[in-house]
Amino acid sequence: DRPAYVFPDNCPQCGSDAVREEGEVDVRCTGGLICPAQRVERLRHFVSRHALDIEGLGITHIESFFHDGLLQSPAEIFTLTKETLVGRVRIGREALKKLEESGQERQPARWLDESAEQLIAAIEAKRTPPLDRFLFALGIRHVGEVTARDLARRYRDWGQFQAMVDLAISARAEVVQALGESDEKFRKRRNDAAAAVIDVAQIGGVVAGWLCDFFEEPHNRQVLNAIFDAGVEPSEVVWEIRESSVSGKTIVFTGGLETLSRDEAKAQAEQLGAKSSADVSKKTDLVVAGPGAGSKLKKAKDLGIPVIDEAEWLRMVGEAES
Repeated sequence: DRPAYVFPDNCPQCGSDAVREEGEVDVRCTGGLICPAQRVERLRHFVSRHALDIEGLGITHIESFFHDGLLQSPAEIFTLTKETLVGRVRIGREALKKLEESGQERQPARWLDESAEQLIAAIEAKRTPPLDRFLFALGIRHVGEVTARDLARRYRDWGQFQAMVDLAISARAEVVQALGESDEKFRKRRNDAAAAVIDVAQIGGVVAGWLCDFFEEPHNRQVLNAIFDAGVEPSEVVWEIRESSVSGKTIVFTGGLETLSRDEAKAQAEQLGAKSSADVSKKTDLVVAGPGAGSKLKKAKDLGIPVIDEAEWLRMVGEAES
């Protein structure tokens, strides 16, 4: 018989700890921000719409900058300059390869003064991201938009958040010391201890464990320090929930919104004490429908759920703010 495969304790690409989540087969690298095998995707996530939302820095440019050696870590996004961009080929590597193979004499598009200035300006505008967006941008496993928002509401600024993480890591270490073991079977108890320190109702041991794993990894700490050294300062989240006519209700946004994004509308609903949902059901209290609303609007009407348009929604928001 062939011997059983033994998973490595460290990632073969970057050397970070490799851990298995309770109840799962996969062993995952904890070096998310520095692992070469994950780096391009992590960079793409860092600047994506729900994270730092850097306009004009899409996957094509990230891949191009990465392979050219301009962009290897999130911190280097904030050290890009107009001078390093102007004159460089602006299309992706695959598009450039196809152009070269076609034999056409047409020159590939390049970064010009204006386009480079626009990208640098977009980057500069994101040096003080809200704490929840910054946490989501880090790409920590199980820390999605909702969890990042819950953490930001609870701890408000980076200093308080970091202090909490350090305490959670210490709590895990104390459990290991008390039990005299560090095998995987003790992982749940360790992570439950961390979750108790984090003290956010929606965050249990699994999320707490991955949060601690991420910040315990020295490579990730180094990358974070480099981001801060590059002038990035996550801004404090002030989340005031106001009493309104929709407090405690479930709202569904469907169709196109003309004056605000879907995310902005959902944030408005939450600040008014409402809960936003993706699907219409008997539990839905209100539907805000814009142009192009389809099956959700029909279902709402069939169920007799009140439907309003964007203008009426904005009026309700304005009344709550006054």
